[in-house]
Amino acid sequence: MKIWALRRASGLRTRFTFFVVSLCAIMIVIMVGTASYLDYRDEETKSLANVQAIANTVSRLATPQLANHHYLILAQELESIAASGMITVAKVYDPRRTILIDSDPATSLFDRVPIDPLLLQTIETSQPIEEVDGPLVQVAMPVWSRDGRVVAGAVLVSARHPELFEILSRIWQRNAAVAAMLLAMAVPVVLKFGNGFLKPIKHLTNVAHQISAGDFSTRFPVERIDEIGVLARAYSNMVDEIRSNMEQINKLAFMDGVTGLPNREFFRQHFQRWQLLSDGSPRRMAVLFIDLDRFKRVNDSFGHDYGDLLLGQIAERFEAILLGPQMQVRPGALPHGPLRRMARFGGDEFALIIPLHEPGYGEATSLAEKLLHAVETPCRVNGQELSVGASIGIAVYPDDGADMSAILKHADIAMYAAKAAGGNALRIFNRTDGDVEARERLRMETELRVALASDQITIFFQPKVDCAGGKVTGAEVLARWNHPKRGLLAPVAFIEIAEETGLILRLGDRVLELACRQGREWIDAGHPLPLAVNVSTRQLEWSGYTDRVLGILRDTGFPPEMLELELTETVAMANPDLVCAATQRLRAAGIRFAIDDFGTGYSSLAHLQNLPFDTLKIDRSFIAGTGEEGRHQRIVETILVMARNLNYEVVAEGVETQEQLEFLRACGCKTAQGYLFSMPMAASMFAAWRQPFLGATKPVAPLDSARLAQARPTAV
Repeated sequence: MKIWALRRASGLRTRFTFFVVSLCAIMIVIMVGTASYLDYRDEETKSLANVQAIANTVSRLATPQLANHHYLILAQELESIAASGMITVAKVYDPRRTILIDSDPATSLFDRVPIDPLLLQTIETSQPIEEVDGPLVQVAMPVWSRDGRVVAGAVLVSARHPELFEILSRIWQRNAAVAAMLLAMAVPVVLKFGNGFLKPIKHLTNVAHQISAGDFSTRFPVERIDEIGVLARAYSNMVDEIRSNMEQINKLAFMDGVTGLPNREFFRQHFQRWQLLSDGSPRRMAVLFIDLDRFKRVNDSFGHDYGDLLLGQIAERFEAILLGPQMQVRPGALPHGPLRRMARFGGDEFALIIPLHEPGYGEATSLAEKLLHAVETPCRVNGQELSVGASIGIAVYPDDGADMSAILKHADIAMYAAKAAGGNALRIFNRTDGDVEARERLRMETELRVALASDQITIFFQPKVDCAGGKVTGAEVLARWNHPKRGLLAPVAFIEIAEETGLILRLGDRVLELACRQGREWIDAGHPLPLAVNVSTRQLEWSGYTDRVLGILRDTGFPPEMLELELTETVAMANPDLVCAATQRLRAAGIRFAIDDFGTGYSSLAHLQNLPFDTLKIDRSFIAGTGEEGRHQRIVETILVMARNLNYEVVAEGVETQEQLEFLRACGCKTAQGYLFSMPMAASMFAAWRQPFLGATKPVAPLDSARLAQARPTAV
């Protein structure tokens, strides 16, 4: 890198020196060229002046000679002047006798030669005439009489014009030494100046390369007050800003914002950094995968703010156990070491790597038990005492997998085995009996993704019946998974997996779309029926849920006023603000809302009064106990009175006996739902079941006891 920087600096110095020397050379050439042109013009002026002077002298000499007709004497004088070499030809013309006298001895006075036009023109105009014709300079002047009144004749003098090459040769010979001396002085000065000018630039370049290599501790020389100092300070400010941005990006890329722990990406890089020893052999490490028990209840009951604060406290406990008080990592710091680092994968999932120095799993299980004990102690969040547990799965590299992906998968399987054992426990991947169940859960997740992509999800309908008249007033839509190998699966087999993996969004869309399309078909057939569809927390939290529901209604043509969305009481009360915000536009469009499983949560009457709901659905557990006089009857009666006062409609779920129906009628409950009337049915079966009662006053017949017994095992 240094050699490259030096080459770059040397190249810049060479180019700078070449530029300055070339500029000097060009200036010298321009200067010499200008001087040559001026000298040439000066020589030309001098030559013309000399010829004029000689012509003037000849004119004065010719005056008495022409007057006395002494032509031979004049010819001798012209020959003498021409012999001096200052001129080439001298001529005198006497127009009265038409005699031409010239400086050429070979000619005679009486030779018949053509008269030069300049002589004739001068006699005619009585004015001197100058002419530069090619290599000659000619001057013609009149010869005046002695009294100066008339033109007695004319004089023509010719001299050789100075050649440009001769003039330039003399000038260049004179200036060559000066130019060489100037260049000899300029080159060292330029080199000296170039070195001094480029030295700080070279320094800036070296510093920039060090910073680009990752050494942000290198500082630019900002003490200079010239332009280079200004540039250095600008670079320094830029690097400070880049350093700050990179630190922020590093935090966002590798740190979890809720707990301050490293995230999944950091965990991946950390694993790869430590997975091999110095000799290239695998380092034996245990990966602990931790999932908090009952954490979802905290979010549902108190909201995500409480959940985030709880996660922060749990993370602090984990860090205290892993690092000890003397090795606490400052907030936001992300060192690669020590090897034992906890990371948050998202939600309530954590993972960590620990080196194993001894055979077996003793080091990993000992640490896992400490972590379990740390989670068991209740946390205090905003004055509330919250208690959760943890399930920990352990897998060992390279015993249980050749890469991080395999190790994490097996640790996750072991963790699910710990949950299946009741939670608050740890399991080791290759020593647990729960591997089959955990693998089955992973397989179910994969198959559910395939089911959503291949239209294996279908819907069933369970009717809602008017308690007094026995008419069908609506139906609840229930999801079913038509598994290619396991047959028809009820929601209890896959809803929890869908919630945990986020597939509930696609599943909810699919169920709502199928329900609205079927409802539209019944409307087109002349048998409209209001439909109720269940909604989960994950769907409400999705920012695009409202637009998605309205879009499905628009695409299918199902009227909004015939759709009712059901939320469980736990979901509704966990975050009332979220429910109000998510349902506002949907209620404005005409969609109704119901609280499902009412009575099993912890409803606040203030929230209940303000929440945007139209219907309460009494949980089946209360209806099951109304056959005999007791506490459940009083609870149902209380719910019905409260619902009437708050202007809620009521649907009683899980009605299975005639006695339960009679009790509900006596209490004023208008609508019931349960196996007493029908089990959930596919759309075609539901339409056939409903057909005899369409347009008739005949009430829906309850199932007899034998059919009810057959239906009860398939209840969902």
